[in-house]
Amino acid sequence: MEIRQLTYFLAAVETQNFRKAAELCYVAQSALSRQIAALEQELGVELFERKNKRIFLTPAGHEFAAYARQALEQLQQGQLSMARLQGEFSGTLRIACIEPLLSTLLYSLATHFHQQYPHIYLDVRVALTDEILTLVEQGEIDVGFLFDPLVRPELLVVQELFREPLQLLVPAQHPLTRVPAEEITIERIVSEPLLLLRSTFRLRRIIDRVLLQRGIAVQPIIEIDAVEGLKQLVRHGVGISLVTAAFVPVEQRDDGLAILPIVDVVEEFLFAITYRRVGPLPAVARRFVEMVLDSKLRLQGN
Repeated sequence: MEIRQLTYFLAAVETQNFRKAAELCYVAQSALSRQIAALEQELGVELFERKNKRIFLTPAGHEFAAYARQALEQLQQGQLSMARLQGEFSGTLRIACIEPLLSTLLYSLATHFHQQYPHIYLDVRVALTDEILTLVEQGEIDVGFLFDPLVRPELLVVQELFREPLQLLVPAQHPLTRVPAEEITIERIVSEPLLLLRSTFRLRRIIDRVLLQRGIAVQPIIEIDAVEGLKQLVRHGVGISLVTAAFVPVEQRDDGLAILPIVDVVEEFLFAITYRRVGPLPAVARRFVEMVLDSKLRLQGN
């Protein structure tokens, strides 16, 4: 059994299409099909049912997929550990990050990494979560920072960094900053002028769902496609908004903004790092991922 066979298999599991799986793995469809057939022969079971040019996982395929994921994750951890044993690093590290985490997380991580490895060039791209997943999956980006991804592609590791609930963002002198915490409810919030990101943002879709569950129609007075622009509008008293704490660095809360808990919203949402399970992940990217995860463990231990 070969690593590439597991990779091809999981790509087919994700796409449910040999052609698309081959495109993800940068191989010819015929080569991918042969390797999966060889894997099935070695295991002595059919992993896919082939019907009308479509493929479907068999019960055995469903069960084997869990083992394949575990095997590739273990290999990835081994690659990360070996990166520590290497000497001087050089080259380019390609990172994609959602806008809110640029100032609250990536700035400090990138600064620390550059101090340790000054010969590595950092190429940072700002994108939305769905776009980042695609970029990492296709090998155009090495590492991505995400917000609450809806799907977790089979070829990617999506590892939790932290979780946060929705909170209320208001101007520092807003009357709601002076009311008891138990009075800050969704019903109270939607009676105020509401500013929201556009529906292309994962945060907006979460807000829409939270309000819909309470039978509340979303009627913002302004929609905008920039997080910093949203915060500027709130800072100048145009209205209020819903965010998580990661969207507002601590220093901005001393600069005309306040963030308040919402008493009747307890669900927490995921911030994560993603990278390929196996494949074109350079040593510099492995070392960066290791540093990020090590930083997370140190924070959890404090």
